[in-house]
Amino acid sequence: MRPISRRRVLAGTAALGASSLAPVALAQTQPPLRIAMSLSDVPRLWAGPDAGFEGLRFGGYMAFDALTLWDMSARDKASGLVPGLAESWRVDPADNKRWIFTLRQGVKFHDGSDFDADAMIWNLDSIFKTDAPQFHAPRVGMIRSRLASIASYEKIDARTIAIVTNEPNGMFIYETSFLMIASPARWREAGGDWQRFAERPSGTGPYRVVNVVPRERAELEANAAYWDRARVPKTQRTVLVPIADSNARVAALRSGQVDMIETVPPDAIPSLRQAGMRVDTNVYPHVWAWRLNVQPGSPFADLRVRKAANLAIDRDSMVQLLGGSAQAAQGKVVPSSPWFGKPSFQIKYDVAEARKLMTEAGYGPNRRCATKIVIASGGGGQMVPLPMNELLQENLRQIWMDVTYEIVDFGTIIAMMREGSRNPRQQGFHGINIAIPTIEPTVGWVIYDSALVNPRGVNWGYYNSPAVATALRGIRTAFDTAAQNAAMAKLHEVLVDEAAALFVVHDLNPRAYSARVEGYVQAQNWFQDYTTARMR
Repeated sequence: MRPISRRRVLAGTAALGASSLAPVALAQTQPPLRIAMSLSDVPRLWAGPDAGFEGLRFGGYMAFDALTLWDMSARDKASGLVPGLAESWRVDPADNKRWIFTLRQGVKFHDGSDFDADAMIWNLDSIFKTDAPQFHAPRVGMIRSRLASIASYEKIDARTIAIVTNEPNGMFIYETSFLMIASPARWREAGGDWQRFAERPSGTGPYRVVNVVPRERAELEANAAYWDRARVPKTQRTVLVPIADSNARVAALRSGQVDMIETVPPDAIPSLRQAGMRVDTNVYPHVWAWRLNVQPGSPFADLRVRKAANLAIDRDSMVQLLGGSAQAAQGKVVPSSPWFGKPSFQIKYDVAEARKLMTEAGYGPNRRCATKIVIASGGGGQMVPLPMNELLQENLRQIWMDVTYEIVDFGTIIAMMREGSRNPRQQGFHGINIAIPTIEPTVGWVIYDSALVNPRGVNWGYYNSPAVATALRGIRTAFDTAAQNAAMAKLHEVLVDEAAALFVVHDLNPRAYSARVEGYVQAQNWFQDYTTARMR
C-alpha cells in the first residue's frame, strides 16, 4: 500500500511528555479516575469548548449543563433528551416559532450564585448580542453554528424564558442541548475575561473544575450539591489527560498511569483484553466519511464522480483493518434506523460500475482525476485516520482517482470545517475528513443546508440541493415523533441518492479501561456519562 503524501503535520499530534502523565497528588483516600482523551490539549472550559464533540464530552457536559440534556443511563437503547436546566418546555399554541421554557429552581452555580432567568438571558446575550460586554467572538464561534434557529429571546419572569426561532422548527429542542450555561458571577470575578474564566470555570454541572494545566491535565471534583442527586459522581476526583497519540494512550493504560482511554486503536484491542483490561464497544451515532466540496471546479461537483467514489470503497476490508470495531456504511445511518428510508442508490463495493461512471464523467487511464483531501492526524470520532485514508487512497486509485492529503491536527481541521471551503487557505481542497454525528436532526444533517454556510453553519462544501432543501423543510415543520421520523427518512434517501458524502463506516466506539473501574455504562451517544464510574 502506497503511503499517504504528508505535506505537513501541525503541532499537537505527538505523544505528550512523561510529565503530563505523572501521578496527580490529591488529598483523598479514594483513587482518582484518570481518563486519557484523544486530544492534544484540555478543551477550553468556557462553556463553548473547542475540539469538536470530544471537546463537548469533556469540556462541556462534565462541568456545565444545558436546558436539555442527554439520558445516557442505558447502553441498550439510543439516548434521548431529558429535562436539564429547563424543567419543561412547550410550543406556544399561538405561535409555533415561540418556545417557552420553565427553568429549574434552586440550582446553584459552582461559585454559589443562582441560576435563574437573568443568568439564562445573560448567556444568550453572550452568544447573540455582539455589543454585550460578555460577547467574545472566538468563544461564540464554538457555539453559534449549533444554534442556527434562534431569532430572538426574552425573559417572561424569574423562572421562565421564551426563545423564538427564525422559522417553525420542530427539531429546535435538540439545539438547546448544545447551549452550555456559564456563571455570570464568575465571569465578572474574572474581570470580564473569558480566558481567565476558563482557568477557573463555574457551571452547574456534576463536576467542579479545581485545576487546569494546559496541555497536561484538568482536575475535577464531584459536585456534591448537584441538583440531580442520581448523577452526583461516584468518584470524588477525576483527572482528564490529553494524549493525542493512540499508542501513547495504550501505553499509559498498560502502565497504570491512566485508568481509561478514548479511541482505542483496533490492533491493540486483543492484547489489552489479554492483559486484563476491559474493552467496551457499542452502537454509535456516527459515520466516518469525507465531506465533499461540490463547488464548480471540484470533481465532486459531478454526481457520477460522487457515486463512483462510494462504489470504489472496499468497506469489508476497512472493517477488517479496524479489527471489527466498525460496520460498513450504506448511508449516514444503519439500515435498522427509522431514519434510513428506502434510497434507490445502493452503496456497495462495485469497481466495474464505479469505472463506468468515471468514464461517463470523462475520466480514465489517460485522464486521471486528481483530488486533495484534508484529514486529521487524530481526534474524537476520527478513529485511526491515517491507515484508513491509506486504504481509501488505494481503493480510489482503481477508478483513476489520485488522492493526496493535507494532514493537520484535530483543532485545525475543526476550525477549517467552520471556515468553509471558500476560505482562501482552503483553495484546492476537494474534501475534508471529519466524522459526521447522526445523533439527532440538527447535527450532521443540516450540514447540507445551503443557508447554513460560514458564518451561520458548517456546510463546508457549500452543498446546494433543492431536494435536500425540501426534505429539510419537511423536518422542521414536523412536531410529533412519527412525522419527524418519516421526514428524516426522506432526507436520508435524498442524501444517499445524491451521494452527498463519501460514506465509509460506522464506528463502534471502543473504549478501554482498567478492571479497577466499575459502574461505567457506555451509552449509544457521542457524549458519555462518567458520573456512574467508581474506582475500586
